[in-house]
Amino acid sequence: MNYTVSPKNRISLGSTGNALVLLLMANAVLFVLLIFFKVFYFMTATSNVASVNVALFHKEIFDYFVLSAQGSVTLHRPWTLLSYMFSHESLLALLSNLLWLAAFGFILQSLAANRKMIPLYLYGGLFGGLIFVLCSTFIPHSAHMAQLVGATPALIAVAAGTTTLGPKYRIFPMLGGGIPLWVLFVIFMAINLSAGATAGLPLILAYAGCALLGFFVIWSWDKKGRDYCEWMYNLVYRIDDIFNPDKKTIKKGGRRQQLFYKTSGQPYKRTELITQERVDELLDKIKLKGYKSLSKEEKAYLERASKK
Repeated sequence: MNYTVSPKNRISLGSTGNALVLLLMANAVLFVLLIFFKVFYFMTATSNVASVNVALFHKEIFDYFVLSAQGSVTLHRPWTLLSYMFSHESLLALLSNLLWLAAFGFILQSLAANRKMIPLYLYGGLFGGLIFVLCSTFIPHSAHMAQLVGATPALIAVAAGTTTLGPKYRIFPMLGGGIPLWVLFVIFMAINLSAGATAGLPLILAYAGCALLGFFVIWSWDKKGRDYCEWMYNLVYRIDDIFNPDKKTIKKGGRRQQLFYKTSGQPYKRTELITQERVDELLDKIKLKGYKSLSKEEKAYLERASKK
């Protein structure tokens, strides 16, 4: 299936609640925050040895954001299953991930609107993190990284889901009709798998699991009608309603509708304002031209005014 997107259906970068922009900003802001602390450690540390300062920064700050390969550490820092997918220490790694996320994310929002991006990103990051920790813990004698950091697992899920939805979606159409999206996904996976080959089997399995998860979530929604992303938005809406008691809503058919009360009366009744100035104008007209000069509307107006 070839997908063509009408420009009016595209979500611009300035759109309110743009999920892609929110993810890009979350990664960028946390990177700036971590770099700020890293520079602060360099400026205030008592040691003049750079490696000592970096080690201190990792121990006291950075390790509390990244996902440890040790299951016992992860149990004591469960929030790292979420925080690691927004954390970067290398500017090059951050820019690379943001560019890939912008490319696949824009296409996903064009094909599936705005409500699949954040859930798919979080699903991929959480699932990939769990696979990484479990494999690192239970696969004996496997050489692997000590920590998992960066948006790559979450990004792989987004890329796989986007490719599942529109494998023949073409980019760069000026180049001989364009390059199919599945080709871009193959290149993207080849780069990540080759880079992660030296990191060990747990990371390779995590990347593969994220790709399968992204495929499953979008395939289930597109082919089977099962939306595993909608509940996140519904949960956010319910929490929002709790803190906004004046805005009560109900969910029906996956969309929020305003709740109205049934009533037998008319929803709107027009009432005409009777003013003394208008009455005086009509009376003056009668004095000058007689009662017969009044129109039907003016006669009715005077009659209503006399009743009041």
